[in-house]
Formats: sequence, structure tokens, C-alpha cells
Amino acid sequence: MPPNPQRSRIVLDWFTVSYRSVFLAGLAVLLIVAAAVWWLWFAPTGDRADAAEAIRRAGEKVAEAFTYPAGDRVDEYRGSARSALEEARTAYNNKQWEESRYAALRSEGLAQKAIDLARGEGAADREVRLSRLEGDVRVKRVGEFAWEPATRNMTLRVGDQIKTAENGSAEILYLGGTRTTIEKGSLLEIRQVAEDPETKVRQVKERLSWGEILASTQRNARGSFHEVATESVTARAEEGGDFRVAVDKDKKTAAFDALTGTIQLDVGDRKESVAPGERVRATADGRLLGKERLPGVPRLVAPVDQRVFVHEDPKSAQTTLTWEPVEGAERYRLVIANKPLFGSPLYEADRKETTVVLDAVPAGEYFWRVAAVSSQGAAGPFCEPRRFRITSQKIRDREDTTPPELQITEKVQTGSMLILNGKTEPGAVLWVDDEKVEVSEDGSFYAVVRLRKEGVNEVVLMVQDAAGNQKHLSQKAYVDSF
Repeated sequence: MPPNPQRSRIVLDWFTVSYRSVFLAGLAVLLIVAAAVWWLWFAPTGDRADAAEAIRRAGEKVAEAFTYPAGDRVDEYRGSARSALEEARTAYNNKQWEESRYAALRSEGLAQKAIDLARGEGAADREVRLSRLEGDVRVKRVGEFAWEPATRNMTLRVGDQIKTAENGSAEILYLGGTRTTIEKGSLLEIRQVAEDPETKVRQVKERLSWGEILASTQRNARGSFHEVATESVTARAEEGGDFRVAVDKDKKTAAFDALTGTIQLDVGDRKESVAPGERVRATADGRLLGKERLPGVPRLVAPVDQRVFVHEDPKSAQTTLTWEPVEGAERYRLVIANKPLFGSPLYEADRKETTVVLDAVPAGEYFWRVAAVSSQGAAGPFCEPRRFRITSQKIRDREDTTPPELQITEKVQTGSMLILNGKTEPGAVLWVDDEKVEVSEDGSFYAVVRLRKEGVNEVVLMVQDAAGNQKHLSQKAYVDSF
């Protein structure tokens, strides 16, 4: 007989399954689902992971600093480093990730300075570090000709230059807490970093060739300053506050904005003081033009910070962004990104309205911010960014459809301040009057709300649990007119 043609083989393998095996398999599935839910809601990612890593590095550096012999200056920096580390850990426990990370970076810098002093080395160069970067950021070391890719936590020295591409941004952190955020398409050089060991006067000088920077200056000892020079104008802040400098690469014109705190402009034969909320433009040859008033900061309304939207199909859902109008604003600059420095925004445009509806936003985490723009084209400071997350119900606990508990246990009003104590579900996320409020492990919370107007104020509380269920609660308070 001719051989049978080759056929696909189906093998049925019978085996016995015990009740115990079924139970263990089911338990394994539940654990996997629980782990997925935990990872989505509680795993240390983003700012939380950054803070945890910064604390780990700072702890190692502080421990190393205490291995060196004692000395007056060494002990002073070691003590400050340990205090900053404790501050970072406290902020972390309170879920203040950003404050925790900056305190940890400050601790690491102080510990490194103690180590350098104990070794008899100079520490000024070690006080400057790239604390954040996004996109294409490059550094050219002093005395070098080639640009090298920047890396996070890279130590910078006087004379180094930092260049950001059109999709890049970076943040420089100085030991005293001064920060400089370099926006996309910019070139900045570090000109001076100095500290008097006796008076603790700290002086930072930078030069902006083109692009835009945002400088955040800490109030230090009298005589401290943060200075940013352009080709013909120098801006200096001698007190705590934020200021912005922008230089047009082609026209060579510049703009100087005092956001919070006063800055002094120096063009050699003329000095000008710029008060908070003012802008001064400079021509290519260094002539200062008249002052302009910057519009105020928009207040974001919805969604509340860190809101999680759970959709069966994100592609068919809508997300609405809303902010309050600003007096004197002609339009608003809306920026949306998937990273907190907004170096490579997903959306950036000026809009007339104060409500925007986003269609079919893909699942993921997003950051957004808004600035008001005057009729003269002067953009005011951006508001503090908020974030929201879009997710599907794939790992949502479909059996949990019960809204979380939300109740007020104590309500005290003092003038325009309202103090609320309450109780909700442990692990839930709570917002009070659009501001995120931390929830303790037992579900209790404490919130202080500043009432915004005279007469009747309505304070809205919203809570969301890990399954996406929400509950709202409204409280009314009355503010007398005087």
C-alpha cells in the first residue's frame, strides 16, 4: 500500500487536576491581577521613583562623608547634609516627591562638599549638576571642542556650556537651591559659581547666548545673587524669586521678565529695576524699552491634579481641560506634554477660550500648563503644571463598583480659612477645592482651604479609589465683607 499522506497531529493529553491545583491556579491569577493594579496605582514611578533614587544616592554620600576625620567646616557640612537627608525622607513619607528629590540632591551636594574639604580639594565644581533633562541635550566642557551627550546628575564646571535642541530641555541645580531651567533651542554657559565659606554668600553667573531660561533663586546670605547675562544686558536677582530671560537667536533682541521677586538690569550706562509682574525688552544694541505689564497666572480648574480617567476605550473618550480667565489676557498658551519639563510638547498653541476638549487621548500620563498672553504678545508666567492619566479598564477591578467613603468629621472656619478633617478609603486619591490632599494610611485627611470670595463659598471634595469609583461632597462656608 502506498504510504499515507502526512497529516497534522493533534495530541490529547489527559491528566488529573486536583482541587488544590485549581485553588492555587486561581490564587496565582488573583495575585497577578492584584500586582498589576498595585503597579498601576502605587509602584514608584515618575517623580516618586526619582525621589527614591535621589534619597538612596544621598544616603550613600552622607555615610561616606562621616568616614572622614572631624573638622569644624567638615562637621558643619556633614550636619547640614544629614539634616537635608532627613528633610528629604520626611517629604517622601508625605508623598511630596518633588520637594523630597530636591532636598536629597541638596544633601548629596553638601555631603560631597564635606568630603572635598576633608580631602583638601576644592568643591565649587561639584556644586553644579544636571538634575533633569529631556530630549537632545549636549554639554561642551571647558577647554574642549566637541559636544558630548548630557546625562542626568552630570556634574558641571565653570566654563561648561549646555545646549538644548528643539526637542530638549534641562534643569541645573546649584548647591544653595538655585535652579535654572533651560528651555528648548537654547545655549547657556556657566560663568561663575562661588561661595564664601565664612559668610556663606553664594554667587552664580550664567550667560545666555540664545533661547530661554527660567531662573529660580533661593534667598541666601546678604550679598548673594544669581546673574544671567546676554550679549549687552545683565539681569541680576539678589533676593528669592523667579525670573525669565529670552534671547532671539536671529534678531539678537532680548526680554527680561520678573515673575516673583525684583531683578536689576545693567547695560553699563543705565540700570533699571524690574518689579514682579513686569517685562522689559532690549534691542540688539542693548537699548532698554519701556516696561510692559505681564498678565497674571491662570488658575487651573479641571481636571484636578493627578486625576485618573478610566475608560473602556480611550480612543472614543473625551478629556476636558478648563482654567479660569485672567484679567487683561487676550489669549492663553496651552502646552501638553508627556514629560514634566515640556521639552518636547505634544501640543502647544495659543487659544482664545478657557476650555478645551481633547478627543481620543491615548492611554498614558500627561502634563499640562497654561500661561496668559497680553494683547502686546507678552506671555505671563506658566501656572504650576498638573498631570492626569488615561487608562483602560483592562486591569480594573470590575466587581468593585462602590464609591469610596467620604465624610467630614470636623469643620472649623477662621476668617477666610476653612479647616477640614475627614475620613475616606485608605489608598484613595482626594482633591479638595481642586487641590490634591494627602490621605493617611488609615484614610484620615486634613485640609486647609483658603476661601476665594466674600459671601457664600462652595468647597467641593472629590475622592477616587483604585477601581476608578468616585464620590463628591460639597461644603459651604460664608465670608463676611468688611
